[in-house]
Amino acid sequence: MGLVNKIMKAVEALTEDESVEKGNDFERYVVDLFDKKYFSIVQWSTDITRKHDRFVESDAGPDLTIRYIPDGEIFYVECKFRSGLYEEKLHWSKPEQLKRYQDFARENRSPFFVVIGLGGTPSHPERMFCIPLEEVKYPALYPSIFEKFERKPDKNFFWKNGFLK
Repeated sequence: MGLVNKIMKAVEALTEDESVEKGNDFERYVVDLFDKKYFSIVQWSTDITRKHDRFVESDAGPDLTIRYIPDGEIFYVECKFRSGLYEEKLHWSKPEQLKRYQDFARENRSPFFVVIGLGGTPSHPERMFCIPLEEVKYPALYPSIFEKFERKPDKNFFWKNGFLK
């Protein structure tokens, strides 16, 4: 029984490491779509909880805090990569994560977007969506919701009047 538990824990750790690496790759991909001439990265979360099981308050917020250089406006981006749909829905977060993001957005009173890569690889997603957090009511979304926010995965981001496209 001890050997089986050790094997299960090792498999779980490898799967988690792979998931973390996919998340990191997708974050790098998203950051590269923000032209340095127009956008600066104010903060990039380190997700220290990946290294320790203790809750870290700063990890409760979004992956990226970005400034649009021309007017100094700040906005937030959470990056998620998913290989595919599950039960015909896009499962992008856990309920407690969604609540933390909503609380963060309410407290900080700045635009907050969820950028999701779907299919392909984290460094070359087949599809991409940039969804304002206020449109994300649930941790799993039907295509009728997220497809309204589809964008070309290789197109640089554009900021206008408080909207990220």
